[in-house]
Amino acid sequence: MKKLLLLLALCCVCGTITAQNTKPQAVIFETDMGNDIDDAMALDLLFKNMDQGNINLLAVSVHKNNPHSAEYIDIMRNWYGYKKMPIGVNTGCVTDMDCVDYCTKVCQLTDEQGKPLFKRSKNSKYEEAVEMYRRILSKQDDKSVVIITVGFSTTMAQLLQSQPDKYSPLSGEELVAKKVKYFSIMAGEFVRENYREYNVWNDLEAAKYFFDKTPIPMVIVPWTLGDQIQYPGSSIANDFAWCEANPMVEGYKAYLQMPYDRPTWDVISAFYACHPDHKAFTLSRKGEVKVVGKGVTEWRDDDNGRYQILVPDESQRQQILDYFVETLTTKPKKMK
Repeated sequence: MKKLLLLLALCCVCGTITAQNTKPQAVIFETDMGNDIDDAMALDLLFKNMDQGNINLLAVSVHKNNPHSAEYIDIMRNWYGYKKMPIGVNTGCVTDMDCVDYCTKVCQLTDEQGKPLFKRSKNSKYEEAVEMYRRILSKQDDKSVVIITVGFSTTMAQLLQSQPDKYSPLSGEELVAKKVKYFSIMAGEFVRENYREYNVWNDLEAAKYFFDKTPIPMVIVPWTLGDQIQYPGSSIANDFAWCEANPMVEGYKAYLQMPYDRPTWDVISAFYACHPDHKAFTLSRKGEVKVVGKGVTEWRDDDNGRYQILVPDESQRQQILDYFVETLTTKPKKMK
């Protein structure tokens, strides 16, 4: 009897360990939705990985100075069947960006009766971004969240600088250090000499602060890698016959004149957060990154450094592209 009870106890322990190991990865997506179509493709990929049980998308935060950006994300969360997912909006953006983009164009699409083509939430309420981060992070297990940040560093710098509030007695830096596992980030460039990458120089002071003060590791998708892996416009044109209207596809068509291939910078960052152990990924050695001048990112090897860069070889880059085409062209499970 004692042996039987011991065996049952061991089985319970093993079951608990297995359950813990298969728990979906908690992620938050930080985006400048509307500046490039790869943000929409990245969000599509995240929703598909939600469908597959790989991740738990806790929220999406947008820091583009355009009300249609949050509305577009609202359209996507409804279309993919995750209408209760929180959306945060940064109302303190320091960079004024063009509001005539694919988000605006998709939000203005109508059907044959002149009604909005895509469904929105009846009462769209968006949270202030930093407050939303603090609220959500305070409830998570320690070192359990991955933040995917694929735009400017505005919100991340503000989060690190935030003060104790009703959600947590910790400062922003302390809260991130306690609750976040790592950042999966698209920013910077380390091959092209003296290159000022778009996400860095658009809010330069925030980028300098974020790269300098981050208390946790950061996995970086540099500009060159995203440019090397281009999503085929032919797939957008031919592989989505299973639906009449898709907000990601409509955004792609509205962004540039079709047909065109597009770099997958942000999509790679999302993919890595969902599958960091995928055979398509190789990481550089550890190091430190400093933002200098008007937005150049400098790398320094450091065995104790906080940073690593994604450096897949040619065959791995093809695997990444194959994954994108397979995943993005899959019909969402909750689509009505």
